[in-house]
Amino acid sequence: MPIKFFKLKRKIIVNSVAYERYVPKMQVETIVGFEKIAEMIEKKSSMSRGDILGVLAELEESTFWLLENGHPVNLGLLGTFYPTITVKSVDSPEKITSKLITRFRILFKPSKYFKKRLKNVEFVLGDSEVRRVNYKKK
Repeated sequence: MPIKFFKLKRKIIVNSVAYERYVPKMQVETIVGFEKIAEMIEKKSSMSRGDILGVLAELEESTFWLLENGHPVNLGLLGTFYPTITVKSVDSPEKITSKLITRFRILFKPSKYFKKRLKNVEFVLGDSEVRRVNYKKK
């Protein structure tokens, strides 16, 4: 099923000069949660929705724990979640402390299979109406 997009009129500033340009903008669909995913899996398997929800909840908890303890988590054909840190530098090794770590975050790297699938995604114009970005007045 192709992903819908629409036409968007934007103001783009280049060298302090504002230009009006048109760009395609992806139409983001509704968020799909565990309930819907469990329902989809239930239709393709012999497991009950409750069992599937239990497995998904445990996958979630196990993934949290592993990432919080520094482990990358590989979810097969989906890809791998990597824990990373953002840091400040100092001029000598004696000054290195945990206070130099400013942020802990998670990066996602899709698998080769997933990347290959993403190359085949199709797009279709949802409607021909041109939408505008509403900028806030300062």
